[in-house]
Amino acid sequence: MKGKAFRIFVFATALTFFGGSLHLPAALASSVLSSKVDVEIMVKVSQKGFSDERGKLFSPKNFLKIPKGQVVRITFVFDESMSSLSYGDTHQIAITGAGGTKESEKIWVFSKKSSVTLQSGKDGDAFRAYCIIDCIGMEHLNNLLIKVV
Repeated sequence: MKGKAFRIFVFATALTFFGGSLHLPAALASSVLSSKVDVEIMVKVSQKGFSDERGKLFSPKNFLKIPKGQVVRITFVFDESMSSLSYGDTHQIAITGAGGTKESEKIWVFSKKSSVTLQSGKDGDAFRAYCIIDCIGMEHLNNLLIKVV
């Protein structure tokens, strides 16, 4: 009886090990967007709102432009100053478009960057980015317009 229980234990352990190791690479390989990125864009996130690499705030007139038909990775960077009340704040950005919603990981003082990768689509398509966590400056982090040009 001990031999049979031992064989079952070994079989179950092997099944768990090999099943997990076969599943993980397949899951990682299934994301086509993660393997080929055509354009990378950085967006700073602070209580003042979303801004470009130079610090200029995005607005309805100054929207984020992405090229049509490209795989775009948008990296959100925590950009609170140490003197700001929201220095300890956390942000998590969602991007919504015709294809659904994608969320970044949380960004904060100890994890300052997170990316979202998307397929841009055709000229005139639009996306909206916003913080999904209640935070200081929430009123400025609720409507980043992203347009395909």
